[in-house]
Amino acid sequence: MIDKKLLHKLDVELSNCVPTDEHLNQDGLSGFFYALAITPAIIDPADWMAELFFGERPELTGKQSKDLKKAVTAVVKASNKALFKNELKFPYNFSALDDAGFDQLWYWSAGFLQGLRLRLAFWRSGIIAKETNQASDVVSNSVDIIVALVEGDLSVLKNIDQLKSQLQLAGKEPTDELLMATLLQTLPEAYECIRLFAAQMSERLLARQEIAESA
Repeated sequence: MIDKKLLHKLDVELSNCVPTDEHLNQDGLSGFFYALAITPAIIDPADWMAELFFGERPELTGKQSKDLKKAVTAVVKASNKALFKNELKFPYNFSALDDAGFDQLWYWSAGFLQGLRLRLAFWRSGIIAKETNQASDVVSNSVDIIVALVEGDLSVLKNIDQLKSQLQLAGKEPTDELLMATLLQTLPEAYECIRLFAAQMSERLLARQEIAESA
């Protein structure tokens, strides 16, 4: 888990730059930096700083820019430290969530998806499916689950018919509401699938770099 005090500090600095509805909130920031940290290749801050403002680039004063950079750097270091210590586990316990907690979960998921979209082609590349000769890629499917939950769009799911059939076999009417509730329960597993895939790809990238340096 990323240090909440540092996330709060970044949230405050963003609010010093623009109104609160024009930047990621603390939960969204947490999800975004989770995605940024687990992505195998380093992404230049110039490619993602605007994402903190939903893609906008507000004009900042020198002090705002300096304070924001300091807060961002602290969160990046904390998220990388958490990754190194294997502490970027799924940060929510469903059994302990109330309505406010589920709202926080949605913002976290939206921020996480925003971070994934920085390299969406990679996450949907189907590498695992190709290597295991599977028709369906578990990582791409996991991304689809997050997209469906954040955007409320079940049509992105490739296995939606299978999910409906499972509910019908259980004697339940597969309404959109029930489908979403069922999907929500798979979110921790979807995140873990993405995280483990990223860790595997990071190991491969490091191995290739070591070989290149020794050549």
